[in-house]
Amino acid sequence: MRPLSEKCITFFDFLRFSLAQVVLIGHGIGIFYSYWGGFFPDRIPYLQQIAVVGFFFVSGFLICRSVMANVKYKGADATRYFVDRFARIYTTLIPALLFVLLVDLLFSCFYPEAELLAYLSVKTFVYNLGLIPSMPLGTMRPIWSLMFEWWIYILFGGLVFFRKRWFLCLICIWLGAKYTFTVNAKGEAGHLELIWLAGALGAFWFDRLTQRTSLAGLSWVAFAAASAIYLYTKNSYHLVAGLLLTVGLVLLAARLNRDEKAVSPKKKQRYAALAGFSFTLFLTHYTVLYWAQKALGSTTTGFVTSILLANLLAFALAYCTERHHKAVAVFLLELVRQRRWRLSQPHN
Repeated sequence: MRPLSEKCITFFDFLRFSLAQVVLIGHGIGIFYSYWGGFFPDRIPYLQQIAVVGFFFVSGFLICRSVMANVKYKGADATRYFVDRFARIYTTLIPALLFVLLVDLLFSCFYPEAELLAYLSVKTFVYNLGLIPSMPLGTMRPIWSLMFEWWIYILFGGLVFFRKRWFLCLICIWLGAKYTFTVNAKGEAGHLELIWLAGALGAFWFDRLTQRTSLAGLSWVAFAAASAIYLYTKNSYHLVAGLLLTVGLVLLAARLNRDEKAVSPKKKQRYAALAGFSFTLFLTHYTVLYWAQKALGSTTTGFVTSILLANLLAFALAYCTERHHKAVAVFLLELVRQRRWRLSQPHN
């Protein structure tokens, strides 16, 4: 397994940032312009939903690459996998939940009749915190996709590391399969777990794909076919279109991975910084858009202001939280190891 090239890493950083912006703008068009009077999805499917499909591909690809490195270089460390996933998700989720809760409570004083306030309760907060499939907390509408993705992580980890921690992994497989296939997959988004799996398979075969130069042009064929299906069906979650989109992104990444040309430090740092707050933006943007529309009305000024404000607030929040997820993972892993060491010591 060879490391991803700098150009490929930068591509994925740019992709994560771009997908988050598409989700933001797509929801903004819906909230401020009512999807242009039915233009979305009567003529063009919801762009923000297609972006969510892209996020599931990115997640499957990067998680699988991370697990492959774990297995090869760390001897299939199950603890590291679960701690890394927990830190990555909850370093962002907890602050985002608190942000949404506080903002919703604040604006409820001015707009007590707002419809989404009906989902502001302790029970909903607890369910959202545990990522149990349920109604989103207040205006935190996008969390549904994280509820889907989280249980795929649990299921995947249970399957990969089963022989290392069989009892824990058996529980993970049962819970992961239950929520992935019997709950989440029955929703409007359909089988996004298959998009995630396609991304993971792309990561598994990635080194071989990188060597196949003859496949480079097929990425654009896959993109064109996916676009045609999306436009014809108007279905943002069309499974075949999503799989074609995944194939296109994998082949494009493989082509970029062949390019060993170094990326300038400034450019690499810039895209890493942009990607570094994408998760926070994804979870908090709807709240900003929703209340900005209430306060400023359905105007272009309100739309532009809310887009900028959502990015600025997400960047500020992520600067204190999301960007530290690796340090949090290291801290938690050390705590776990110290706990194991103490339990292994003989008691007098």
